[in-house]
Amino acid sequence: MNNNPVTKQQTPNPQGKGLVPILRDWETVQPTVLGPKSHAEFLRGYCVSSLVLAAHFRFKPVVGQHYFLYASEQGWSLSLIAPEEWGQRKVGEFVARCRLRPDMTWKMDTSGLDEHSPALTRARLFIRGFVDSLAEQPSIVAHLPFYISGLPYYQRLLATALASSLQRSLPCTGDDMQALISAQPAPALLAHPARISGLLTAGHCQ
Repeated sequence: MNNNPVTKQQTPNPQGKGLVPILRDWETVQPTVLGPKSHAEFLRGYCVSSLVLAAHFRFKPVVGQHYFLYASEQGWSLSLIAPEEWGQRKVGEFVARCRLRPDMTWKMDTSGLDEHSPALTRARLFIRGFVDSLAEQPSIVAHLPFYISGLPYYQRLLATALASSLQRSLPCTGDDMQALISAQPAPALLAHPARISGLLTAGHCQ
């Protein structure tokens, strides 16, 4: 008698993704990394990408395409639909236009958004909270999101790709979270572009 039957709840792949599709999807999100990043670029990519991947979406983002981030009472959502295309429907307050880069980090464009927008304020609070949580960790690599079981399939896939990218683009200080935070404290991420240019500017590794 089999005393350890595999039930539907115990299936390691509850979303029904077969091995071949998973491998195919993974091949399409392999990051293109050119080498070490500056503290500013690394931290900005880590924080902004974590915000985007915290959003709800059910499609596979493609490198170079633009998507739209919204905030509502239910949380963050990433959509294929631009704010002006919704008509009378309202899915939340528009936060930013987002683009997935070849290195699997995300770029957010908040230009045109009111600096005092509640959604932008909420995004800034997320970023600052994320930085605070990073500051409590001694190691960068040990806390990268290589596998987070609670994430939906595409978010989990992209988080793993992001972790791989960040591991391969560590700043010149290496795997030292405290050195990273000290070199770039309390970043002005998502600052209004009309007020602050060159977000998170810092020296590059020589």
